[in-house]
Amino acid sequence: MKKKKTIAILAAILAIAAVAYAVQSPTAESSLAKGEQLEAAGRYGPALENYLRAAEKGSPEGMLKSADFLRLGLAGPREPHKAIALYREAAEAGLGRAAFELGVLLHSGPPDIADQGEAAQWFEKAAESGLGAARLNLGVLAAAGSGLDQDYGLAARLWEQAAQGGFPRAGLYLAILYATGWGVPQDAARAFELAKDAAGQGLAQAQFLVGLLYSNGWGVAADDAEAGQWYARAEAGGCLGLDHALAIVDWEGRPITSREE
Repeated sequence: MKKKKTIAILAAILAIAAVAYAVQSPTAESSLAKGEQLEAAGRYGPALENYLRAAEKGSPEGMLKSADFLRLGLAGPREPHKAIALYREAAEAGLGRAAFELGVLLHSGPPDIADQGEAAQWFEKAAESGLGAARLNLGVLAAAGSGLDQDYGLAARLWEQAAQGGFPRAGLYLAILYATGWGVPQDAARAFELAKDAAGQGLAQAQFLVGLLYSNGWGVAADDAEAGQWYARAEAGGCLGLDHALAIVDWEGRPITSREE
């Protein structure tokens, strides 16, 4: 009888302790929210601790935020290998941006983790979820034949979708295809239309291309004065040519022109 009573008392103590721990232990959601508050306050070390805590509790958003911090080195040295593992876990849980960032890291990360074929696969998954930046990047890989077979027609379709989704750089890339006739019927007027639309959104390389088309009377009547104005706008925006014309972009549409070390 005493033994049963002792067991019952111990079981009650364990139950109370479990309830107390559950009350005191932060949930994934609370850790994520705390991390966001700390990040906004510029306290990146504690923010990362909370994001990692959320990730350990199975939060895909926590995995994504932790991976961002580790990739960028916001709370210490950059750790691309740990970042890639977290991005992959979040991407496998269905987060489109994680799939996108995984593609970027596999494409432009350190040589020991770069894998163009896998980068293309993750960009494709992100593109399937409707992400314009992923469509743009997948088009770049298709045009370059990097990680998948070279296919300018596929690149054109992807860039058309990305341009319609608000990415002017995709319009620039598509303009280059129409100007050259690669993957689409050559159409200088369409090339000029696309380039001018992207240029009107402030893209310096597109402004340079508009100047080039005016200089050569390609798709528009030749006009040296107009060409000069567009070249000047492009130069003011830091563009003196079409270098890196087919760079992949980050989440916000900015070109990535070198590897992340």
